[in-house]
Amino acid sequence: MADIDAALASGLLRRPYLELVSRGKALDQGDYTTARSVRGHDFGGYADSAKVLRQLDVGATLLMRNIEHWHSGAAALADRLGAELDRRVEAFLFVTPPGQQGLSPHRDDADVFVLQLNGSKRWQVHAVPDDGHWQARQEPNPGPVRLETTAHAGEVLYIPRGAPHSAVGHAAGLSFHLSLTVRQPGTADLRTVLARRLDDGLELPLLPVDQAELRRTAAELLHHYRERLAGLTPEELCAAVETVPEPRTGTASPEPARALTGLAETLRN
Repeated sequence: MADIDAALASGLLRRPYLELVSRGKALDQGDYTTARSVRGHDFGGYADSAKVLRQLDVGATLLMRNIEHWHSGAAALADRLGAELDRRVEAFLFVTPPGQQGLSPHRDDADVFVLQLNGSKRWQVHAVPDDGHWQARQEPNPGPVRLETTAHAGEVLYIPRGAPHSAVGHAAGLSFHLSLTVRQPGTADLRTVLARRLDDGLELPLLPVDQAELRRTAAELLHHYRERLAGLTPEELCAAVETVPEPRTGTASPEPARALTGLAETLRN
């Protein structure tokens, strides 16, 4: 909690790293952010700690996205879990006032490990989809409840990818929980990797000068794509999609400030 207080007080935390929501609806940006002027230019979306606290006081939930980008402990945990599962892992923090609900029932496009850090939350989890024809979105008709449980501080709840779920903060005290999302490859990833493979090594004129040059360019494009596709197997495409990024360097250090301290000592010597 002290780390979150410090991040909010710094004045540098900015959307989309944070958002406030209440019962499935996002609050207006102006309700919790402010603009800052740098060299005569105004930049909006910076967290206003006083506004954020006021919104929490009236029942809104603070959602902080990808805190592994700036919080060393979250980065170390996400990297370790990602290495064990051979998947990309992201960290999202939720701060919910007593008795309140931030997000309505919804599906996530990732497996989620919910780590309750402070307080407790009552969860409802519904059935996993039977096939892959579903979307990550709010689910007004989530179906029968398959699991109803309360997560207390220090406990972990696993929610399978696609299972609709929702949670309400316990009546006493703030609820802090960390959602560690485990990203699984999908069709969109296959398309992205395929497009990258097809365009690799391809150099064509951006604006062919006439119709004859346009046809020659089209022929070269098709020839290049056919050669690439002929040598590509489903196994190779899946392997490229499942490649896990290298752990972040520097971010996961328990005391990142030592990097500057060490540099200063080196320069003095």
